[in-house]
Amino acid sequence: VGCDIDGVVIETPSLKYFKLLDDNRESHNYLIETMPNLIAAYLDVKLPDIKSVIASITFVKRLAICSEAMYDEGCVFNQLEHLKLCRCKEHFPNLLVRLLKDSSTLQNLDILYMDDHAPSYMVNLNQPSTVPECLLSSLQTLNWFHYEGTPEERDLVVYILQNALHLKTAAITSFEQEVPKFEMIKELAQSSRASATCQLMFD
Repeated sequence: VGCDIDGVVIETPSLKYFKLLDDNRESHNYLIETMPNLIAAYLDVKLPDIKSVIASITFVKRLAICSEAMYDEGCVFNQLEHLKLCRCKEHFPNLLVRLLKDSSTLQNLDILYMDDHAPSYMVNLNQPSTVPECLLSSLQTLNWFHYEGTPEERDLVVYILQNALHLKTAAITSFEQEVPKFEMIKELAQSSRASATCQLMFD
Protein backbone atom coordinates (compact mmCIF):
# COMPACT_ATOMS: atom_id res chain seq x y z
CA VAL A 1 0.00 0.00 0.00
CA GLY A 2 1.80 3.15 -1.18
CA CYS A 3 -0.99 5.69 -1.60
CA ASP A 4 -3.29 7.69 0.64
CA ILE A 5 -6.14 5.52 1.83
CA ASP A 6 -8.88 5.74 4.42
CA GLY A 7 -8.78 2.11 5.48
CA VAL A 8 -8.44 -1.55 4.55
CA VAL A 9 -11.01 -4.30 5.04
CA ILE A 10 -9.95 -7.95 4.86
CA GLU A 11 -12.45 -10.77 5.32
CA THR A 12 -10.65 -14.07 4.77
CA PRO A 13 -11.44 -16.37 7.73
CA SER A 14 -10.13 -19.47 5.91
CA LEU A 15 -6.79 -17.93 4.94
CA LYS A 16 -3.69 -19.98 5.73
CA TYR A 17 -0.90 -17.68 4.50
CA PHE A 18 -0.95 -13.90 4.95
CA LYS A 19 1.59 -11.30 3.76
CA LEU A 20 1.18 -7.58 4.44
CA LEU A 21 3.55 -4.87 3.20
CA ASP A 22 2.54 -1.31 4.09
CA ASP A 23 4.99 1.59 3.68
CA ASN A 24 2.38 4.22 4.50
CA ARG A 25 3.30 5.97 7.76
CA GLU A 26 -0.04 7.77 7.94
CA SER A 27 -2.59 6.30 10.29
CA HIS A 28 -5.39 4.39 8.57
CA ASN A 29 -7.80 1.76 9.79
CA TYR A 30 -7.43 -1.95 9.25
CA LEU A 31 -10.58 -4.01 9.72
CA ILE A 32 -9.43 -7.61 9.52
CA GLU A 33 -11.53 -10.61 10.41
CA THR A 34 -9.81 -13.13 12.67
CA MET A 35 -8.05 -15.89 10.72
CA PRO A 36 -8.25 -19.05 12.86
CA ASN A 37 -6.67 -21.31 10.19
CA LEU A 38 -3.59 -19.15 9.71
CA ILE A 39 -0.33 -21.08 9.41
CA ALA A 40 2.15 -18.32 8.49
CA ALA A 41 2.09 -14.53 8.44
CA TYR A 42 4.60 -11.98 7.15
CA LEU A 43 4.20 -8.37 8.30
CA ASP A 44 6.45 -5.52 7.15
CA VAL A 45 4.65 -2.34 8.12
CA LYS A 46 5.32 1.29 9.04
CA LEU A 47 1.91 1.81 10.58
CA PRO A 48 1.80 3.81 13.82
CA ASP A 49 -0.89 1.45 15.13
CA ILE A 50 -0.83 -2.31 14.50
CA LYS A 51 -3.26 -3.54 17.16
CA SER A 52 -6.02 -4.52 14.72
CA VAL A 53 -3.56 -6.34 12.47
CA ILE A 54 -2.04 -8.26 15.37
CA ALA A 55 -5.45 -9.12 16.82
CA SER A 56 -6.41 -10.83 13.56
CA ILE A 57 -3.41 -13.20 13.41
CA THR A 58 -3.16 -14.57 16.94
CA PHE A 59 -3.78 -18.14 15.71
CA VAL A 60 -0.65 -18.07 13.53
CA LYS A 61 2.01 -20.77 13.88
CA ARG A 62 4.88 -19.00 12.08
CA LEU A 63 5.29 -15.22 12.18
CA ALA A 64 7.79 -12.86 10.54
CA ILE A 65 7.38 -9.24 11.60
CA CYS A 66 9.04 -5.86 11.10
CA SER A 67 7.35 -2.99 12.90
CA GLU A 68 8.25 0.06 14.97
CA ALA A 69 4.82 0.16 16.54
CA MET A 70 3.81 -1.84 19.58
CA TYR A 71 0.50 -3.61 20.00
CA ASP A 72 -1.84 -3.59 22.97
CA GLU A 73 -1.54 -6.08 25.79
CA GLY A 74 -4.12 -8.84 25.70
CA CYS A 75 -3.18 -10.44 22.37
CA VAL A 76 -2.06 -14.02 22.99
CA PHE A 77 -0.28 -16.25 20.46
CA ASN A 78 -1.14 -19.67 21.86
CA GLN A 79 -0.05 -21.54 18.73
CA LEU A 80 3.02 -19.54 17.68
CA GLU A 81 6.02 -21.84 17.33
CA HIS A 82 8.43 -19.93 15.09
CA LEU A 83 9.08 -16.18 15.30
CA LYS A 84 11.25 -14.14 12.94
CA LEU A 85 11.70 -10.60 14.21
CA CYS A 86 13.37 -7.81 12.23
CA ARG A 87 15.84 -5.86 14.35
CA CYS A 88 16.06 -2.74 12.17
CA LYS A 89 13.71 -0.66 14.35
CA GLU A 90 14.85 1.34 17.35
CA HIS A 91 12.34 -0.21 19.74
CA PHE A 92 12.80 -3.76 18.52
CA PRO A 93 13.85 -4.96 22.04
CA ASN A 94 10.51 -3.85 23.48
CA LEU A 95 8.57 -5.62 20.73
CA LEU A 96 10.66 -8.74 21.27
CA VAL A 97 9.87 -8.81 24.98
CA ARG A 98 6.14 -8.28 24.29
CA LEU A 99 6.08 -11.13 21.78
CA LEU A 100 7.99 -13.44 24.12
CA LYS A 101 5.51 -12.72 26.91
CA ASP A 102 2.53 -13.39 24.62
CA SER A 103 3.86 -16.57 22.95
CA SER A 104 3.86 -19.31 25.58
CA THR A 105 4.56 -22.15 23.10
CA LEU A 106 7.35 -20.49 21.09
CA GLN A 107 10.08 -22.94 20.10
CA ASN A 108 12.24 -21.11 17.57
CA LEU A 109 13.37 -17.47 17.58
CA ASP A 110 15.23 -15.78 14.71
CA ILE A 111 16.58 -12.23 15.01
CA LEU A 112 17.53 -10.76 11.62
CA TYR A 113 17.17 -7.97 9.09
CA MET A 114 14.16 -8.69 6.90
CA ASP A 115 14.49 -7.92 3.18
CA ASP A 116 17.79 -6.03 3.48
CA HIS A 117 16.48 -3.46 5.96
CA ALA A 118 19.25 -1.18 7.21
CA PRO A 119 20.61 -1.29 10.77
CA SER A 120 19.56 1.41 13.21
CA TYR A 121 20.22 2.50 16.77
CA MET A 122 18.67 0.10 19.29
CA VAL A 123 17.30 1.07 22.70
CA ASN A 124 18.33 -0.76 25.85
CA LEU A 125 16.38 -3.76 27.02
CA ASN A 126 13.79 -3.14 29.71
CA GLN A 127 13.74 -6.52 31.37
CA PRO A 128 10.23 -7.77 32.22
CA SER A 129 9.34 -8.19 35.87
CA THR A 130 8.64 -11.88 35.26
CA VAL A 131 10.35 -14.28 32.87
CA PRO A 132 8.21 -15.03 29.78
CA GLU A 133 6.63 -18.49 29.90
CA CYS A 134 8.17 -19.57 26.59
CA LEU A 135 11.68 -19.12 28.03
CA LEU A 136 10.78 -21.35 30.95
CA SER A 137 9.00 -24.09 29.04
CA SER A 138 9.36 -24.22 25.25
CA LEU A 139 12.08 -22.16 23.51
CA GLN A 140 14.65 -24.51 21.96
CA THR A 141 16.57 -22.52 19.35
CA LEU A 142 17.87 -18.97 19.03
CA ASN A 143 19.37 -17.74 15.75
CA TRP A 144 20.79 -14.21 15.82
CA PHE A 145 21.97 -12.95 12.43
CA HIS A 146 24.21 -9.89 11.84
CA TYR A 147 25.30 -9.76 15.47
CA GLU A 148 27.49 -6.69 16.00
CA GLY A 149 28.45 -7.14 19.62
CA THR A 150 26.93 -3.90 20.90
CA PRO A 151 26.02 -3.70 24.61
CA GLU A 152 22.31 -3.61 23.71
CA GLU A 153 22.57 -6.79 21.65
CA ARG A 154 24.71 -8.51 24.26
CA ASP A 155 22.17 -7.76 26.99
CA LEU A 156 19.37 -9.33 24.95
CA VAL A 157 21.32 -12.49 24.11
CA VAL A 158 22.54 -12.88 27.69
CA TYR A 159 18.98 -12.42 29.01
CA ILE A 160 17.74 -15.25 26.80
CA LEU A 161 20.68 -17.52 27.67
CA GLN A 162 20.20 -16.92 31.39
CA ASN A 163 16.48 -17.65 31.35
CA ALA A 164 15.70 -20.18 28.58
CA LEU A 165 15.58 -23.45 30.51
CA HIS A 166 15.15 -25.74 27.49
CA LEU A 167 17.34 -23.96 24.94
CA LYS A 168 19.25 -26.47 22.80
CA THR A 169 21.16 -24.20 20.44
CA ALA A 170 22.03 -20.51 20.27
CA ALA A 171 23.64 -19.68 16.92
CA ILE A 172 25.24 -16.24 16.59
CA THR A 173 26.24 -14.98 13.14
CA SER A 174 28.54 -11.98 13.42
CA PHE A 175 28.51 -8.80 11.34
CA GLU A 176 30.88 -5.80 11.34
CA GLN A 177 31.54 -5.87 15.05
CA GLU A 178 32.09 -2.90 17.27
CA VAL A 179 34.15 -5.25 19.44
CA PRO A 180 36.74 -7.80 18.23
CA LYS A 181 35.30 -11.20 17.43
CA PHE A 182 37.30 -12.97 20.12
CA GLU A 183 36.00 -10.57 22.77
CA MET A 184 32.45 -10.98 21.50
CA ILE A 185 32.69 -14.77 21.71
CA LYS A 186 34.27 -14.65 25.16
CA GLU A 187 31.57 -12.33 26.53
CA LEU A 188 28.77 -14.66 25.50
CA ALA A 189 30.60 -17.90 26.23
CA GLN A 190 31.30 -16.79 29.80
CA SER A 191 27.70 -15.80 30.51
CA SER A 192 25.65 -18.24 32.55
CA ARG A 193 23.10 -20.44 30.81
CA ALA A 194 19.85 -21.72 32.28
CA SER A 195 20.02 -24.79 30.04
CA ALA A 196 22.92 -27.10 30.82
CA THR A 197 22.62 -28.70 27.37
CA CYS A 198 22.60 -25.46 25.35
CA GLN A 199 25.19 -25.33 22.56
CA LEU A 200 26.49 -21.83 21.80
CA MET A 201 27.67 -21.60 18.19
CA PHE A 202 29.42 -18.77 16.35
CA ASP A 203 29.81 -18.12 12.65
